[in-house]
Amino acid sequence: MIVYRFVYTQVSWGLMLRVSDETRERILRIGREEFGGASADETVRRLIDEHWQARAIAAVRHYQESDPQGWAEYLAEAEEFAGAEALITDEWAGERG
Repeated sequence: MIVYRFVYTQVSWGLMLRVSDETRERILRIGREEFGGASADETVRRLIDEHWQARAIAAVRHYQESDPQGWAEYLAEAEEFAGAEALITDEWAGERG
């Protein structure tokens, strides 16, 4: 009988993306120049976040322009909630030793 022994080493590697040399250099340059020397990973994360924010802003602008009445109602409701007063308490405070 042949017994095989396998030794597993857990390695945590991220997913690798294939990009051109030019793209890699552009990402690294942006990280250096605009994000204070951020790594390529951090630079890509920040660019993705900026992209999401830009799309969210565009969606809000579209809503403002396409439905002015709905936007006005949204602002009125937001103002109502912003003016609400609620007592902030810690219900657990009395039960602490």
